[in-house]
Amino acid sequence: MPLAGLLVLLLAGAGPAGAGGAPPEHTITSAVRAFGEEGSLAVAVARQRVRATEGSIRAIEASTARRAAYGSDNGPAAARPLPTASLVKLFMAEDILTRARAGSVVLSAGERDLLRDMIRRSDDPAASALWVRFDGTRMVRAVADRYDLSGTGPPPAEIPGQWGQAITTARDVARFLALLPVVAHPDDAETLLRWMREATPAAADGFDQRFGLFGTLPGEPAVKQGWMCCVDGQRHLHSVAVLGTRVVVLLSEVPRSVGYGTARAALTAAGAAVAAGTGSPGGR
Repeated sequence: MPLAGLLVLLLAGAGPAGAGGAPPEHTITSAVRAFGEEGSLAVAVARQRVRATEGSIRAIEASTARRAAYGSDNGPAAARPLPTASLVKLFMAEDILTRARAGSVVLSAGERDLLRDMIRRSDDPAASALWVRFDGTRMVRAVADRYDLSGTGPPPAEIPGQWGQAITTARDVARFLALLPVVAHPDDAETLLRWMREATPAAADGFDQRFGLFGTLPGEPAVKQGWMCCVDGQRHLHSVAVLGTRVVVLLSEVPRSVGYGTARAALTAAGAAVAAGTGSPGGR
């Protein structure tokens, strides 16, 4: 198939990131305005790529997708590297599933359960065990290379094992989720998205995960939440979601003096602004 024809198939039906609702730029502006003055908010929206064919065309398809524009964001804020907190668990899960499918690692039933809990319940001990077992630094670097994530990397060398201090950008997370069905094996992509759709109201440590986009978007979005305190005196709360084929990423940073309650309320207000502009969910 000619490359030009493949690109048409790949993007067919994708449309602008905000199709079916408010334009993406309006959604981004509304989210930033709703977040308020408590700190800074990075926003990115995208639409997941559609796999054109199966089999040998996959490598060309993935390469074409990586070169395509992924969506819209709020400029420098969306390109600014921030600590991932628990969002790094998405990168870890994708890489472990990819390596297991290739046969380079063998996943036990228990390790697969850890993967699921790491995503659904944001289980930190599960993530720590998998980080050590499968070399977390390697995982983050491999995903950044595979998805062309220029602002994503492992924690600084002086803090090995502190996986929450890996860095990423709103733009990179949106790109990762938009390309997931094309770059990853489709079964692995669906597994990860299913675990995200099964996110529990309370995390493994008891933290209420219902903030940001979780609990504000209609339907059954696939979500992943992140929170941590504190890096360089800053508190971070993040929320990402895939609703149909629509991807939304909210990464927030507030001073340590701003408590979790206030930070959660601000991010949830931003999530509600996004929900107001989503319109009907995109098709799967």
